[in-house]
Amino acid sequence: MQKLFSQNSPLSGFGLGMLTPQGNIAQQSMGSVGVSTSNSFWVNTLNPALLVRNGSVIFDAGYNFKIQQLRSDKAQQSFTTGNFNYATLALPITKKWTSAIGLQPYSYLEYLTETSAKVENSDFFAYYTFKGEGGLNNFFWANGFMPIKNLSLGVKMSYLFGNLTRESVTELIASGQNSRIAFLQRDNINQITWNVGTSYRYPLEKDRKFLNFGLTYDLSAQMKTKRFEAFEKRDFFGNNLIAPSFVDTLTTIKGKTFLPARLRVGVSYEKLNHYTIHAEMISQNWSQFRRFDIPDTQLTNRLTFAIGGEWTPEFGSNKFLNRSTYRIGFNHTPQILQIEGKTLAETNFSLGGSFAFSGGQGKLTYLHLGIIAGQRGNLSRNGLQERYIEARLGVSLSDVLWFYRPKID
Repeated sequence: MQKLFSQNSPLSGFGLGMLTPQGNIAQQSMGSVGVSTSNSFWVNTLNPALLVRNGSVIFDAGYNFKIQQLRSDKAQQSFTTGNFNYATLALPITKKWTSAIGLQPYSYLEYLTETSAKVENSDFFAYYTFKGEGGLNNFFWANGFMPIKNLSLGVKMSYLFGNLTRESVTELIASGQNSRIAFLQRDNINQITWNVGTSYRYPLEKDRKFLNFGLTYDLSAQMKTKRFEAFEKRDFFGNNLIAPSFVDTLTTIKGKTFLPARLRVGVSYEKLNHYTIHAEMISQNWSQFRRFDIPDTQLTNRLTFAIGGEWTPEFGSNKFLNRSTYRIGFNHTPQILQIEGKTLAETNFSLGGSFAFSGGQGKLTYLHLGIIAGQRGNLSRNGLQERYIEARLGVSLSDVLWFYRPKID
């Protein structure tokens, strides 16, 4: 069998697809850390407990642009994509309670792979096409509370929804006429899931230096899934359809997709409004994943390590570059998949910055920029390698005086 080409990410074809980085662009630019500390200028969606740090109304939004290169033993291909990253609105309810709603992609399934093979005892070739598309989205409502000084608690309710479509097509060409038989499988998924978090801020030097601890736990979920399966036959002469296609619906059934629990822990050292250094670990046992009680044997237990830091030269300075914040990060997962007995790793490095603009009385705008460069798989070990560079652009709009109205004497 000969591999002709692939498009987008063939490694996204397992489980729920390729998981998208969570959090905002400021966090994504530090190796996707941020479970242990936050600030008041943008919304921390990694740990709902840290929402209480937002004392003003804040709207966050981001966009992602990606350049990706796929390499195999015999071929190489590059392509670009762009997509929505997130949108979040945070509202302080009281001084010790902040609520937020938001929408963010959770995973994506996007690949097209073609192969060919000679039919035995004939001069004909059969062509095989494997295609996947779709993904899941996360609409959430989160709340953060501070019951006592320096200790915060949080809970986030998420509604995961979307569909994952996988299609395999077999085509046999004979005397200019070809027939294509397609098998289609589409899973429509929707489920409410829960995340709880906590954070503790230990002061080392009063109001200046802190040692922060954070933890979140995503509860496992049996996600409601409706599956549609069908065969479709298509007859062509050259590129022209010569016979009507027909669809033979095999089944439409309801079942469950099991999403494993996820634990995230982190620690950070913070000098207020000057710099912060983060370290985090994320654990999720994807070997427990099931679709209709069937495991995906390519999925492995994932343990991710991440470090990151941010630095503001002079907070509150009149000089634009001095009051801006600069970031760097590193993220490594030794095992994201296991294919043909060999594990695939993912590693990425990130850089970014946030630039402050005054919007008038009580208003502040931050422009976030981030660059992430990474690799999945290894050509010599796995026979397939994905390299990517992602440029991310985001904005945070805050209004301290949203709930205040001027009084006229």
